[in-house]
Parts: sequence; C-alpha cells; structure tokens
Amino acid sequence: MNLPLFLARKMKGGGVSSASNTIALISVAVSIFAMVLAISLSEGFKKEIAKRSVGFNGEILLIPPGQGFSNDRYPIEANLSYIDEISSLESVSSVEAVAYKPGMIKNDDRLRGAFFKGVDSLYDLSFFEESLSQGRMPDFSGKKPSNEILISERMAALMGYKVGDKVTAYFIGDDVKARRFVISGLFDIRFEDLDEQFVLADIRHIRRLNGWSENGSSSIEVKLSGGKRDEVASQIGEIIMERDITMQDSPVAVCTVDELFPVLFDWLSLLDLNVLVVIVLMIIVAGVNMITGLLIILFEKTSMIGLLKSMGMKNRDVCLLFLYRGAQIVLRGMVWGNCIAAAVLLIQKYTHMFKLDPMNYYVDYIPVDFNLANIAIINVGAFLLISAVMVIPSLVISTISPDKSLRVE
Repeated sequence: MNLPLFLARKMKGGGVSSASNTIALISVAVSIFAMVLAISLSEGFKKEIAKRSVGFNGEILLIPPGQGFSNDRYPIEANLSYIDEISSLESVSSVEAVAYKPGMIKNDDRLRGAFFKGVDSLYDLSFFEESLSQGRMPDFSGKKPSNEILISERMAALMGYKVGDKVTAYFIGDDVKARRFVISGLFDIRFEDLDEQFVLADIRHIRRLNGWSENGSSSIEVKLSGGKRDEVASQIGEIIMERDITMQDSPVAVCTVDELFPVLFDWLSLLDLNVLVVIVLMIIVAGVNMITGLLIILFEKTSMIGLLKSMGMKNRDVCLLFLYRGAQIVLRGMVWGNCIAAAVLLIQKYTHMFKLDPMNYYVDYIPVDFNLANIAIINVGAFLLISAVMVIPSLVISTISPDKSLRVE
C-alpha cells in the first residue's frame, strides 16, 4: 500500500488552503487552456496558409538556373529523362509542367497586368476546385486549345468581370498579340499577390505565345503527399546531379515554396516563437501559483507533518504526500483546461465563429488544427515541469521539527 498516496487522497483543505487550492486549480486550468489554444491556432494558421501557397505552386519546383518559376524566356523541357525517377519517390504525389506568360487584360477603360499560368488537362486542379467560388472549372481536355480561363474574385471585382464574360488579353513581345478568353469560373484563395495577378489558362496557348515547343515549360511543380520538403528537395537534387551531363536534358535548379515566399514563411516561423513564449509564461504562472498553494497547505498542516514524523514517517514520504496532493490539484486543473479548450476549438473548427480580416491574415476565420499528439505533448510536458517546480516548497518539510510543530495548535 502506498501510504503517502492514500493520505493525499484523504487530505482535505479548509479555510485559507481551500481558497488557495481553488486559485491554483484555476491557474493551472487557464494555463493549459491558453497553451492548447496557442499551439492549435498556430498550427492551424501554418497549415492553412501553407496549403494555399503549396496548392498554387507546388512544394518543390524545378526552374531554369538563375530564373524565377514564372519566367517566359528560357524554357525547360517537360520530358526530362529523370522525371519518372522523381515521380517514383515515396513522398511525391505529382510532377507537373506549367508555363507562364505576362500580359495585360482590358475591360472598357480598365487595364491591368496579369500572369497567365498555363496547365494541361492532366494537371491536378483539386486546389482550385476547393477554392472555386462561382462558375465551373475550365476544360482543357479538347483537341484544340481551350479559350476558357479561371480568374480570382478580386481580379473580377477590380476589372468589372463576371462568370461568362469575354476577356481581351494583350501580350507584349517583339510585337503585340491579342487573345480572347472566356471566364468559366472564379476562385478565391485570399492571397493578395496571387489573387490580383494570376489567371489559369490552357498551357497550349501559353506555349504558342512564348514560341516554345509542345514540351516547353517555365517550371515543373512537384507536389508531395508526405515527408519533409527539404529532404525531398535534397533527394531530387541528388537525382539530377547523378545524371550524365552529356544527355540533352535542360539544366534545372531545385527550389522550395519557402524560397518563393520567404516573407510569408518567415512570418509563420515567428508564430512558433510566439507559441513558445505563451507556453513558458503559462507554465511559470501555473508553477508559481502551485508553489504558493502548496506552501499554504504545508503551513496549515504543520501539526499533521509533526505527527506523521513523530510516528516514524520519513521526510521523503511526507514530501511525497504533499507532492501527491499538489499533483491532484494539477491534474484536476489540466482536465478542466483541456475540456474547455477542446470545446472552444471544436466549436471554432466546425462553425468558424471567430472571424478575421483576410487582407491582413490571408484567411477569413481563425483556423484550428486539433492535433491530439501536440496536445498530449503539451500536457505531459506541463505536468512534469509543474511537478518539478512543486519540489521546492516540499523541501520546507525537512525543516519542521516534530516536538515544536505538535505544540502549534
């Protein structure tokens, strides 16, 4: 039988200790609530925003050396000899060639620059389907190049377009070329830079406008089904380096989406620092309150400590008694904190009750990632740290003398 644990279960506080226990319990509950909320919201932001940037450009890109992913001057061939080898990597879900062409669109007296992104009928359009707000997806499967395009709601509002309207686009090179397109649908991914500039079109139009062959591409997008971006990028780099340089493959460089949007991903990295600060502060608050509560219990139970010592209980066991008592308070507080946090997160996950300004945060509601593994790690770590802090007040027990403490009451 574990006597310290048995006595801890039977111990009841009263007066000041009861109030301090309640305060300590509430403090732990609030701290756990704040930590679970911080990690869930941070991961929610990171996943939602990363999903949008990755969905538009892929996670890894093969581009001409020294050029951007949207270049229209130096094509790389889509039929690289090692494409199948890259596609066979465990974490790779698709490898797709795209072509870009800058142009201008006009509607009455409104004129605006735009980047036309050309894709083929095999391109994975699931990201755009999820972001589709009006109309339908364009069909690029015909024998002839399709004149259908997909533009953003923001661009449509700026230019006064709606679904079904015809769009006149001008492309400036050695001469000016004009093309007529039809808007089949509108998407909304809430990325200002992408929403206001990019138009999804048939890749055959873009290749002709650039004067490229049927395999000419601005870049090749690699999308992943799992694994870490940097590790897969390194594997792709090794595959490219191992190729025979005498083969007639286009020279390519490997870059990740983090390098395409450095400011965005740096901002997301700062969220981790903010979460760490919240966690540290909450553990400090909970720890200090638990120390205070445990000290009050010790002072009120001085006679009990003296009695137990006089009956032969060792300092170690008496310390365990009060540590068990403190652990009970911590666990009760953690249960309450987790329950309240789970309720708030689930409500937000399914109702999107709390809104945001998409102009500033890229999303129109607070995203939530209810990750049980992260929550478990937070709880276990917090419990261990708070329990370690509670050892400090328990050391006071060794200074209590049985003969003096029995005369306190």
